[in-house]
Amino acid sequence: MITDALRAEYEHRFSMYDTDGDGYLTVQDFTERARRLTEAVGEPAESAKAQALHAGMRNTFEQLAALTNLDVEGRLDLDRFIEAFTRAAGSGVIGKVVGPSVAATVALADADGDGVVSREEFMALQRATGFSDAQAEEAFAALDRDGDGRLMVAEWQGLVSE
Repeated sequence: MITDALRAEYEHRFSMYDTDGDGYLTVQDFTERARRLTEAVGEPAESAKAQALHAGMRNTFEQLAALTNLDVEGRLDLDRFIEAFTRAAGSGVIGKVVGPSVAATVALADADGDGVVSREEFMALQRATGFSDAQAEEAFAALDRDGDGRLMVAEWQGLVSE
């Protein structure tokens, strides 16, 4: 059983991944999300960062599909998506599920490659993923535990995978 707040977070994630709005997630939805993110921050599609994000997103879908015994060519509805994320979190494999896509997303946010994501870089990426400024500010504040106005790449990756 998950809390209402966690269910709401998973529902929000589902809606962000459901790029075609059909109520199901497929590998194509994850590929499209990666394309939109790279395009939104001006990253060339053929760059190493863009390719890593595409691979990471595909991995996330494949891992979620495996957790629900779904063929990777299949579709996840909201309930199966929540089931998969709940199972991943409960079994300690959430890092395996989202780790590669988180690492690639963080690398994409770290536009200058200095290992630090500034508030501006973070906000730009969060807007591209569909978050409002208020939601992005809240997320940044939660991740910026020392309050210095920047996120260390390794810190962000670790916190998201917790």
